[in-house]
Amino acid sequence: MIDLIYLSLIFLTPGLFFSGLLKSQDNPFLTSSLSLFFWSFSTLIIPLNYLINSSTGNAFLILFLVLWAIEYFSFKNLFFNFALLIFIELLNNHFGILHIVSTHAITLNAALENLTYSSSNIPIPSIQTTFLKFFNESYILASLPQFVGFSLLLGNLSLLIKSKKISKLTVLTILPIFTIFCVFLEIMSIRSHFVASQILCLVLIETFFGKKINENVFIVMLSIFLISRLENIYIYYPMIILIITHYLNKNKDSLNSKFYVKLLAATISPLLINYYPLSGGDDIRFSLGFLICLIGLFNVLIYCKNFSITRFVVDKFNLFFILGIILLGIVNFLLYDFKAIHSWLFLITHLLDTHQGWVLSTILFIILISYLISFEETKENRQIYISIFLTLILILVSSPLQHSLYGGDQWSSGIIDGIPIYNFYDESQTRSFLQLFLTVLPFGGLRIKKSKLKIISKLSNEYRF
Repeated sequence: MIDLIYLSLIFLTPGLFFSGLLKSQDNPFLTSSLSLFFWSFSTLIIPLNYLINSSTGNAFLILFLVLWAIEYFSFKNLFFNFALLIFIELLNNHFGILHIVSTHAITLNAALENLTYSSSNIPIPSIQTTFLKFFNESYILASLPQFVGFSLLLGNLSLLIKSKKISKLTVLTILPIFTIFCVFLEIMSIRSHFVASQILCLVLIETFFGKKINENVFIVMLSIFLISRLENIYIYYPMIILIITHYLNKNKDSLNSKFYVKLLAATISPLLINYYPLSGGDDIRFSLGFLICLIGLFNVLIYCKNFSITRFVVDKFNLFFILGIILLGIVNFLLYDFKAIHSWLFLITHLLDTHQGWVLSTILFIILISYLISFEETKENRQIYISIFLTLILILVSSPLQHSLYGGDQWSSGIIDGIPIYNFYDESQTRSFLQLFLTVLPFGGLRIKKSKLKIISKLSNEYRF
């Protein structure tokens, strides 16, 4: 128990300190994410690992903890994070709730390389590597992904309750979804999809409802999302353009030119913090030149958002998104012919299979996103919801690009007889779907309230005398 408390202190101290600096202690669910963001730099700035695995470095951290206690102490912040982390750790220690996946070993190898003061070129996002860095000879903090993910989930639900005045009991209606086996397995793995989904959910809540977190925290959260998965900058590129554009339009009176500088820093972060992992891969996600071009184009579009042509593109954004997906599908078919069709069919079959509840997850996602689109009264918000559905189509259509590199001889041969539904080369896309599903899941309670109000309003109009 002493080792658990000590390691928890080491992990949480940066988050506690920066939550005080950023004046976000009223939202204690942000603290774990701020800690995660700080420690993710240890994959780039290797000496930061000295703070984790040396007694002198630990003492330096304790000094900052004392400074936080003197200057910013918040019992609510401290209690929430320690209680939740220790609860999840004890739960895992007694019941073994974690799902050990194939990437666990290479993630641990990357963490060990950093802790021995070496850079790691293993293509694992910095945040995922950070999850396995906090251990000593007697204990390891094994549930950090779950701790950060559930902290954010609880915070997101709390913000939705306060923003829309919905009942806490209504929000509880989403809990059974976590019992779907494929969803539960992903949440309990070492991978960072669950954390990434809740970070994006928080960004969406701030964009839709505003003033729940301050501008600096918003930028940090955006940066965490972009570095949390190596593919996020690509898969979510169109959606992020829409989100940032609408966020700027809603907050144009309170934001100044410094915001664009901060936004540039946030969008560059995947290139910097994930530099070593990016240099170790061999697919399009690891092309530094292509990534630089995307980041540059993104910032130009945002900076020039008031130009007439940019306003036109944003207004018709989802139409251009659809055309881009169609073009990508044509290119994939021309490149891979019938093997591209095999990729699409395999992924669709996987998502519609009853095993592990995949078909249930797919149906629930489609129902939920349909409600989000149909009940949303704001054009800008509806546009973002539509882009979320289009992102699922993008994940599906882009699958041959993934399979062509990781499908091996079985994919390149084009022979599909005997290949199981759960084959070795379509897992990346299905995990991306679960990340997308978990992103919109907290909005489920909100939609229930909306539909209930519309039904009540309709009935009252019909029976009015």
